[in-house]
Amino acid sequence: MTLSLIAALTAPFALQAATPAPAPAKPDTFADLSIEEATAPRCGVAFAIVQGWQDAGDNRGGAWPSMQEAGAREFFLGAMVRLIDSYSLERSDVVQLVQAERARHQATDFASVEAMMPGCLILLGGVSPQGG
Repeated sequence: MTLSLIAALTAPFALQAATPAPAPAKPDTFADLSIEEATAPRCGVAFAIVQGWQDAGDNRGGAWPSMQEAGAREFFLGAMVRLIDSYSLERSDVVQLVQAERARHQATDFASVEAMMPGCLILLGGVSPQGG
């Protein structure tokens, strides 16, 4: 009798444990993420923008250390892979997120990139904020 009672009381917990948690909703922009989740991807996009400037010889890139030498590409890829894994994203989802973030920076004439770079460089570890 007590085994039947215990089984009846614990059955809902067993069912709950067997049911997988629903996947989190796919974000439309990095603003849909927590600050902890959004920081690395946002910095990764900023690094990509700065590296684009540096590769094109744009003066705006000269204010920052070489993104290529600092490992910014690897940082960007790692941040995106973590995001893909966390939200089961497809490549098109990531492209949409990156484009939305780039558009956000374009809306400020890229002043937002310049404002966030000192903090983002800390994530690269040991990279001085001064260009060379």
